[in-house]
This record gives sequence, C-alpha cells and structure tokens, in this order.
Amino acid sequence: MQTTRNDFLVLPEEHSQADADWIKQQLLSLTPAARQKAIQRYAAVYQESFEAEPVSYRKENRARHEANMRLRLFVRNHGRALQGYTAEPPLAGTPPRS
Repeated sequence: MQTTRNDFLVLPEEHSQADADWIKQQLLSLTPAARQKAIQRYAAVYQESFEAEPVSYRKENRARHEANMRLRLFVRNHGRALQGYTAEPPLAGTPPRS
C-alpha cells in the first residue's frame, strides 16, 4: 500500500467524515502554519454552529455548511497570497474586485 502526504494530514477534531477528503484537499494548499490555524478555526466553527442549531436533525448540516464555507473562503483569500499572488490595490472610486 502506497502512502501519500495526504494520509498523514491531521484533520480538525470536529468534522464530518463525509467532508474528510475535501477538507484534506483544501488544507494541503496552505502552509503548515496557516493549516494549523485553519484546522483550529474549522473545529471551533463546526462546534459553535452545531450547538447553535436548535433543530436536532439540522445540526450536522448547519455545522458542515458553516465550517466548510469558512474554510473555502480562508483558502481562497489566504491561499493565493501565500503562493505569492498579489494584485494592485483598486483606485479610489472603482468597483471592488471579487
């Protein structure tokens, strides 16, 4: 059996097994320091959202949605900057880039 660095990646303490592969893929695009920060916040957001949802059968879905959305935005916003991509700041009065 061949092992990859993906096999040794630490996942957040709180997460859904259904999202494990996607979470690993997202985390691998970050530096080790940013990865640790993302893992900690993912677990915190997942737990907070799970506990905040009053309807029992919606708890896991709400937690997955909130934590995955936050991780996706973190990777998008920080991942490109960590790879060295930069952009010129927008000029005053121009619409912001998305």
